[in-house]
Amino acid sequence: MPEHNTKRQGRPKSEEKHNLILHAASCLFVDHGFANTSMDNVAKASGVSKQTVYSHFDNKDALFKAAIIKKCQSYQLDTNQLMQARSDTLTLNQYLKQAGARFIRLIQDPETVAVFRLVIGEAQSTPHVSKLFYDAGPGAAIEGFSEVFFYYSNDALSKAQSAELATDFCSLLQREFHTKLLCGIQQEMMDDEISAHVEMAVGKTLLLFNTYCANKDK
Repeated sequence: MPEHNTKRQGRPKSEEKHNLILHAASCLFVDHGFANTSMDNVAKASGVSKQTVYSHFDNKDALFKAAIIKKCQSYQLDTNQLMQARSDTLTLNQYLKQAGARFIRLIQDPETVAVFRLVIGEAQSTPHVSKLFYDAGPGAAIEGFSEVFFYYSNDALSKAQSAELATDFCSLLQREFHTKLLCGIQQEMMDDEISAHVEMAVGKTLLLFNTYCANKDK
């Protein structure tokens, strides 16, 4: 019989182990910072081998970025989720109120606050971590909202205008509330406070959105 040179396929990577590694890494980053967290530490904390950790994540940078993305996904705020959540049945006003409320709940999540603080604390010693955090978190949110504004404008907005609106919307949501929260002088918002705060941000953003659209051909 002829020999068949069939390559044996390895087992697919375990999603359970992937999530265990991400969870352990997130806790270690929050408790000890980026610089003081090693892949060895992550392997021990997650109960897997160091080789297994590297089979899922190329390096510590990739692991940190994945942990940030996972946190955003838990609030349905990564770029893909922001785009998928838009619907022909939702007005832009309705969409922004829903997404804005999730945004506030994400940025006031104790774990998110802790990561913000560690990034600020290590900005001088490990500046590339700040970029990793921004690209995977705040930057990705702005990118997602930018795509949403462009979609709802039916080409009335340019890509640049959409990005500007997305930046303004996120800034309005954060305002002084987020700075005070990071400083430990602001309590988390309750549901009714979130609704009022988001309504303010959405109202101002829609004024800008409508102004841009009205001036399209001027």
